[in-house]
Amino acid sequence: MGRERKHVPLRYRRARSLLYVIGLFWLWLWLGSAAFMEGLYHSPLHAVLAMYALAVIVPVSIPAALLAGIQMAMTRPRAYTAVIVKLPAAPQHPPLRPAHWWYGEKVS
Repeated sequence: MGRERKHVPLRYRRARSLLYVIGLFWLWLWLGSAAFMEGLYHSPLHAVLAMYALAVIVPVSIPAALLAGIQMAMTRPRAYTAVIVKLPAAPQHPPLRPAHWWYGEKVS
């Protein structure tokens, strides 16, 4: 008994978003991380924590980008050949009735 393939475009979008975030991280790393580290010179603890974070994120981002690229390649959305059907306009609703007579006195 064969199972029907389920098309989920959300996986493709998540993988694409992850690639964008990783690309922005590498752009920041290339352009602005040195200025960020220079701003931490007065606090050695913060500088060490920032260097540790960069040392962990850089090697993790490479396989994450590869996996996101593979996910995008495997869940690429297909071109749809759907027929567009125009639906009739929604019926017009009758005008609203005025509020009860006692609303005006009790509501300020």
